[in-house]
This record gives sequence, structure tokens and C-alpha cells, in this order.
Amino acid sequence: MAKRFVDTERWKKQFRKSLPGPYKLLWDYMLDDCDHAGIWNVDFDVAQIYIGNDMVFDHKEAERLYKSKIIIFDKGEKWFIPSFVEFQYPKGLNPANKAHNSVIERLRKYGLLKGLASPWLGVQDKDKDKDKDKDKDKDKNRKPHASPSKIYIYGKPR
Repeated sequence: MAKRFVDTERWKKQFRKSLPGPYKLLWDYMLDDCDHAGIWNVDFDVAQIYIGNDMVFDHKEAERLYKSKIIIFDKGEKWFIPSFVEFQYPKGLNPANKAHNSVIERLRKYGLLKGLASPWLGVQDKDKDKDKDKDKDKDKNRKPHASPSKIYIYGKPR
């Protein structure tokens, strides 16, 4: 049984509040059933059994409602939930952290990663980081600093 962090504020978020009842439960089920990398093996029949036959949902409607929150791939057999990884690993995925390696490899396998130069910088700082690297090259007395790359996930459906 996997242990995970749960967002106790999820009930207050606009996305969840806007969902019809069965789709709130389906969303929670997907977050609980996905793997450690936020990938859910789509199985609506099993989901319906766990959610209950009195909470009927339609998979096309689920796709429509979740379209801004998931990436559908592998011919629709798998759904990736980027916010799952962002919540479970709030400081990002670091290849130097052995616990993150299996998540990184799983996401890399499906092309769901993009990397940045430094674990402490965001996308907007990428150019600044390049300038700093140039300055370091000029200063030959300094030893180069090798820092592990932070892995960021794609946040928008393709």
C-alpha cells in the first residue's frame, strides 16, 4: 500500500468544487490509484466499481472536465496528472535524490519531462544561469560548481 501526502485544501479548490459529484469521486480515485509518478492506468470499469454504481460517470465527460489537469497518452490507455507530482514532490524531482530516480525514469520513459540547468532556478531564471556560467568560465581560479539538475514536468496537455 502506497503512502502519499493528501491535500486537505482540495475541497476548497475551484476545479474540484466545479465538478459534479461522480467526477469529484473519480478524481480522488485517480489520485489514489495512480502510480508514484502520477500516471493512471485508465480503467473506468474498476473505477466505477470502487466509486459505486449510484455515482455514474462517462469517460468522455471525464476527459472533457479534466482536460486542463491531465495529459492523455499511450493511445488513451494512460493519463498523467502533473499536479500529482508537483504536490508529492514540491521541491521538484532531483536526480541526486535516489528516491526520485524511479519517478524520473518513469516520466522520462513516456516523454513527460523537461529539465533545467539547476535545481534552484525556475524557467524565468534560465538565461541568468547561462550568464553566471559564462562568468565562471572567465574566472579560472574558481573551480566549476556542478549541481544536479532539477526535473520539471510538462504542465499542459499536448
